[in-house]
Order: sequence, then structure tokens, then C-alpha cells
Amino acid sequence: MKRLVLPALLALAATGCMRSRASLIKPEEETSKCELVQALMREQVPQQLLAGLAAGGHDEPSQVLVFVRRPEQAMLERLFAADEPRCVGTNYKVVQAITTDAVVLYLQPRGTGYIYDAQRAAPDELSLGGEAKGALTKDDGGAWVSSSI
Repeated sequence: MKRLVLPALLALAATGCMRSRASLIKPEEETSKCELVQALMREQVPQQLLAGLAAGGHDEPSQVLVFVRRPEQAMLERLFAADEPRCVGTNYKVVQAITTDAVVLYLQPRGTGYIYDAQRAAPDELSLGGEAKGALTKDDGGAWVSSSI
């Protein structure tokens, strides 16, 4: 019986029935998410938070953690599925868990975009977010732009 396990696993892998978690993540989705984060990080409040981290002597790039709030489901989930998101800017990088003071973005879907809150947080001082600081929507060309709340 044990001799049949390895050939059976190889057959499943060869036919595409066996997938790792990482292979289920579509690269274009991660790219689109990164474009959203890059647009958010150009907004005034996140820029002020990054400047505050830099002025406080924190090493660059600063850490950024991104959550999506779904209040109707009482849910808070990470935006990126990958363990190490490949989303970076000149002075920040997106992470799955913060180890120092960082910027935390809370997104909530609204129409064709998101309303967002941005806060400075420490690893042991995370919150569920607060009041919306702004909104982003996709324009006709597919780019993320600021919009009214």
C-alpha cells in the first residue's frame, strides 16, 4: 500500500489536481493590489505617517500592513495572500506582520473602490481602524484616483 502513495501523488501533481496555496494566487491580482497600495501611499495621511516614522528614527523602508474590513460580515482580512508581498515603494514595504512601529491601512470596499483609514501602530497596539480618511476609485483607464467620501 505504501508503495502506491508516491506514484499516486505524482499522478495527481502531473494532472494539475494538486496545488500549493501559493499557486492559487493569481499574479495579476497581486499586481492590482500593489497598484492600489501605491496609490494609497501617495495620499496625504499615509505620507504624513511615513514622515513621522522617518522623523522618529525608524529604519527605512517603513513597514506597511494592509487589511480589508468587511463590517457586514464582521471580518478583517489581510489584503495580500502571499506570505511576503512583493509590494514596495521608495520608503516603505508591505508586510504580513509588523515588527516595529508601522503604517496600517484599513480598506473597506465601496462601489468601484475603497474608503480607507491609515494609522500608525506598533506590533502590540493594533486596532480595528477608525474614521475614514479618504477614498480611492478606479477611473475609466483603470488607474486608482482619489475621490470624495
